[in-house]
Amino acid sequence: MAGSSTAPHFIASVLREAIYRGILPEGRPLPQAQLALRLGVSPIPLREALRLLETEGLVSFQGYRGARVTALSVEEAQELYEMVAALEANLLRIAFPRITLRIVGDAARVLDRMETERDCIGWRDLNQMFHNLLYEPADRPLTLDVVARLRQKTDRNIRIHLVSMRDESQRQHRGILAAVEAGDLPAALEALVSHLTYTSNDLQSYMRQEQGPRRRR
Repeated sequence: MAGSSTAPHFIASVLREAIYRGILPEGRPLPQAQLALRLGVSPIPLREALRLLETEGLVSFQGYRGARVTALSVEEAQELYEMVAALEANLLRIAFPRITLRIVGDAARVLDRMETERDCIGWRDLNQMFHNLLYEPADRPLTLDVVARLRQKTDRNIRIHLVSMRDESQRQHRGILAAVEAGDLPAALEALVSHLTYTSNDLQSYMRQEQGPRRRR
């Protein structure tokens, strides 16, 4: 069946969004029989979907205890953003001479859409689209794939700090795009790294607030 190969990816997308929204919180066991029943799917594509999420670092298998949602530490979030910043800066550096006015215009329109997007997952998708528009001219598909995987791990917590950072983040996005449009590579790189550092610090701050009560329980 044509749909049999896509079923695990569809199930994975449903579970990924549930993790991003906190419906399936960190550390929570994922009983496969119950999940299959709730989702109306058979156990085989469900297990394949969980394996896909395992490759993204969102799910882990623990022997006879089955699968559970992984936890992300503050230290891991910091390291992930350090890698993202290094890779994205290199992508922008390579792509810069090939970024056209049309790409700049497309990126500006994405930012306009982000202004009114209130859903955290919708905003996250537009944010990724904005950044990718600037990086795709680099023609580095392997690097883009690595960045996407790293961002999947950090974006799982977008819901806990988006409200606090979205206005400043949008201002920073506009600054990056203005430097790109002006043809100023050093300013664009500085704005990008500053933006990613700000986002990382904001996320770490909120993660500490969230994880603090857990340690005291």
